[in-house]
Amino acid sequence: MQSDPSAEAADWERRGIEADSRGQHAEAEACFAKAVACDESREISWVGLAFSQINQRRTDDAIVSLQRANTARPHCGVVSHLLKAMTGETTSRAPNDYITFLFNGYAANFDQHLTSLQYQGPQMLAQLIQRAGWAADGSRRIIDIGCGTGLSGMPLRAYAGHLEGADLSASMLEQALKRGVYNHLWHGEAHAVLRRLPAGSYDAVVAADTLVYIGDVAELFRMVHAALKPGGDFLFTVEACDEGFTLVKSGRYQHSHAYLQQCAAGLFTCADRVEGAIRTEAKQAIPGYAYRFSKAAS
Repeated sequence: MQSDPSAEAADWERRGIEADSRGQHAEAEACFAKAVACDESREISWVGLAFSQINQRRTDDAIVSLQRANTARPHCGVVSHLLKAMTGETTSRAPNDYITFLFNGYAANFDQHLTSLQYQGPQMLAQLIQRAGWAADGSRRIIDIGCGTGLSGMPLRAYAGHLEGADLSASMLEQALKRGVYNHLWHGEAHAVLRRLPAGSYDAVVAADTLVYIGDVAELFRMVHAALKPGGDFLFTVEACDEGFTLVKSGRYQHSHAYLQQCAAGLFTCADRVEGAIRTEAKQAIPGYAYRFSKAAS
């Protein structure tokens, strides 16, 4: 019986995603290379191959793979975002289909993937909360924007009487639901969810590893400010750069301290900041910050 090239390609894609989530990028590349050999028309195989090459810092090879993906499916947001990242073009934010593609694929193994990256975002935010002297009395109303599997929500539970999570990836929300951390989960992109929140109703808005997929955060800051009660806190993490914001080859954005202060002007004061290596990538530490910005009490 003749094999189905598309089914074989899908199987190699699955193996490639699993290898990549374990940090085994060379193995992932081999799997995705077999996938495209089975069926050159599947843009997802070419994108997976590009991701594995990006993770090995082979920009030229990744661009070639992305160009093949673009041939297979022109005008795909996933491909266009990564091509712009590879070629140094900075955009205002990542397309929704890029976010859903990225995180739906990683959802089942996401926590292990973050462990392999030595991701420190929740720990850095927890440090800010401890320094702020929040009472662990379950009195706060908190929303976790870009909550993923709920890993970022776990340190918040002791402080929240009502804890909400929001994410664009349905697969991530399925994992968060299983974790049982949240009282309510929203499915949607950060700006869309914030537009739906009652004004002045939250004690804190948290965004762990969320701004790395939004370059221009000025509108987001205004929306968070509107959702917070007077005296409320906005806690978030960023990857650091020297000036403005920039889209880097990882497909994520980096932000400078001066740019964040500019966006916060008239809305927030910078109450505290923690600096550190927020993750590792290709065995290199990625510098970042966790911030607590506070809305005026009156």
